[in-house]
Amino acid sequence: MEKIDVEKNTGNLYSDCFSFLTEKEWNYQGEVLAELICLKADSVENKVCLDAGCGHGALTWQIAEKGAESVYGVDLKPTPKEIKFVGKEGVIKFIQSSILGLPFEDDFFDFIVSTGVLHHTFDTEKAFSELVRVLKPGGKIILGLYGKHGLFPYVLSLFRIFTVRVPLIRKKFIDDLIKSFKFSPMQRYQILDYLYVPVLRRYSPKQVMNLFLINGLKNPERIFGLSSISAKEYRKNGTVYTYDSRTLLSKLLFGYGFIVFSGEKSV
Repeated sequence: MEKIDVEKNTGNLYSDCFSFLTEKEWNYQGEVLAELICLKADSVENKVCLDAGCGHGALTWQIAEKGAESVYGVDLKPTPKEIKFVGKEGVIKFIQSSILGLPFEDDFFDFIVSTGVLHHTFDTEKAFSELVRVLKPGGKIILGLYGKHGLFPYVLSLFRIFTVRVPLIRKKFIDDLIKSFKFSPMQRYQILDYLYVPVLRRYSPKQVMNLFLINGLKNPERIFGLSSISAKEYRKNGTVYTYDSRTLLSKLLFGYGFIVFSGEKSV
């Protein structure tokens, strides 16, 4: 599939899913993402920040609420809840763009985060190098990627043979099933995300670490932001990425889980 088709189909898929999120789901998803990456006020306060692949904009909101000077939410098709951003126009700006070619000059941002995005791009390595390009020396970057292995990813990879590689199971059929079973908008997003996004890659912690090192970032480290107790509470409210990847059960079901790393750009 060509790059332009991958980006068009990816943008349309997520924009459709996010447009149906309830305000409660939207709020909780922003909170869980902020906790997942250990978002602290001292990382973003009075700084110029980028939410790369912002999607619904819930994490963008969390960054702004922690005192950022400005936050840019970039996505193929941003779908923020507009009512939440009334009065924030001076702080938050949404831009429609591919991460593979960001419309910013070099060394523009103090803080960059991208969660659950780059593994869906046409070229993960190029996308990450583009994020590093626009990060200021001394700036911090946080990256979240799908991890390899685990029973759940293996089963999903089998399903994707018939939804993406040889598309015998059409999205409309699955969407009709979702409606029949009255799944929530967030549950719908989870299902369509895994089964119909054009590109879905998975990584090991070592591969993510190497991604930081080959781009010259210093002090790369893996972040474990969610405890088992916290993850359980978030699951009650229908959020995604809500499991502690350090537990034995999570390792069996999800392998490396959702891998989050942070690092700094050398001065």
